[in-house]
Amino acid sequence: MQSALQQFKASFPGRVVGPDDPTYEEERCYSWSVTSRILAEAYIYLSNKEEIATALSVIEATNSKFAIRAAGHNANPGFSSVAASMGGVVLDLRGLKSKELDKSVGIAHVGAGNNWAEVFTWLEKENLTVIGSREGRVGVSGFVLGGGQGIFSSTHGLGADGAQGFEVVLANGEIVNASAESHSDLYKALKGGGSNFGIVTSISLRVHPLIKVQYTITMYDPSDYVNVLSAFAKVQLSMEQDPRIGLFINSRRHFIAIGTFYADWPAESPKAFDPFTQLKSAIGVAIPTTNGTFSSLNAVLEEWAYKEKDLKHAYLTMTTKIEPDLYEQAHGCWKQVVGQLSHAADLHWTIQPLSQSAVRAGRERGGNTLGLVDSPQSCWIFACDWKDDEHDDAVKTALDQLLQQVEGLASHKELLFSLRFPTFAGYRQDVLSSFGVDIVKELRETASKYDPDGLFQSLQCGGFLLRDI
Repeated sequence: MQSALQQFKASFPGRVVGPDDPTYEEERCYSWSVTSRILAEAYIYLSNKEEIATALSVIEATNSKFAIRAAGHNANPGFSSVAASMGGVVLDLRGLKSKELDKSVGIAHVGAGNNWAEVFTWLEKENLTVIGSREGRVGVSGFVLGGGQGIFSSTHGLGADGAQGFEVVLANGEIVNASAESHSDLYKALKGGGSNFGIVTSISLRVHPLIKVQYTITMYDPSDYVNVLSAFAKVQLSMEQDPRIGLFINSRRHFIAIGTFYADWPAESPKAFDPFTQLKSAIGVAIPTTNGTFSSLNAVLEEWAYKEKDLKHAYLTMTTKIEPDLYEQAHGCWKQVVGQLSHAADLHWTIQPLSQSAVRAGRERGGNTLGLVDSPQSCWIFACDWKDDEHDDAVKTALDQLLQQVEGLASHKELLFSLRFPTFAGYRQDVLSSFGVDIVKELRETASKYDPDGLFQSLQCGGFLLRDI
């Protein structure tokens, strides 16, 4: 009997790259984070749903471990990567680049191999857009299947809420279209439930008239963190009155960055941003106030956030209520932890706000699987970027310590929500359980229905999988 690799090469001639091929190292290093550049037995390049069905049949017949990779932006080891020692292959979906616009119903059908920069650029030629990631290199499928906290969720809900349908290849090779009208249980499960049910090959996204975006990123002196964090909390609460507001905060050793976004091109800064303009501690502007669109924002963030290549990345997440005292104490915890860490490892934290308006906008559009609380909330990301292996253990310890301390503070103050947002979570976190007992029960039932033999649970290398809870 042929080996798995031989069968893949027979099925996909010229599109299976193994360790002996000259392009192997290039393909391995396509993944954004070094933590995901694991030595796979092979990378298999697929370009349509029928090929994916064939690949799954080989996987089942040979009992091969596998991972699914599209844009390759997930830093969690094993999520879009698999080790050759496991006999594992990576199914690469970058060839699924289809883009079709149905203006009559306001839907864009987007192949799973696209990233957001490609989708925004394409739609803006038609004066249209969708709700997606502010980082253009992020893949469409991973973002939506992980819930997708995008720009201006207050108006249109999360990225998953904008999904009107999914084309999915099931474990048995059957190709189904899941929507509110057909396979509705699968449709809902995919809106945040990840890769537990099948391989998504195309997503149908609700389009909107082109959104003008005014954006700025300002740097503040970290010694003024009390006032900066207080201002951030005030603007966060303003999101409930004005859904055109978007923002984030990112705190590092030498600066605190505030990103502000507004869904219009006002002649003057919106009043909601006054708490920031009144601060006296600005030390620079990373991105000056610019009138643009999602695609231009993608481009400037790419230049700002991805200057250094070939780094390791790791992150952990939690979700809380809005409370400036918690922010201040959390910053104190971070200062203590980062002070014990080598400067070669950049430990930082971010808050990505999720407004009550966003939660309700999502429910109006059919809801998702995340079990969101009907409240304004803060999604925290504790992250670290580093290069050398010698810091691996120290980084893991620092991240664990920081999360434990801040989560403990939030719990003690009764500010902690259960949600661990999938796209911000680390591979060791229990994400699916954070959605709630009833939702987990529904996800299990859906997985059993569409993958009764459990191929995606037993052979898929990683993800936030039901087998792990």
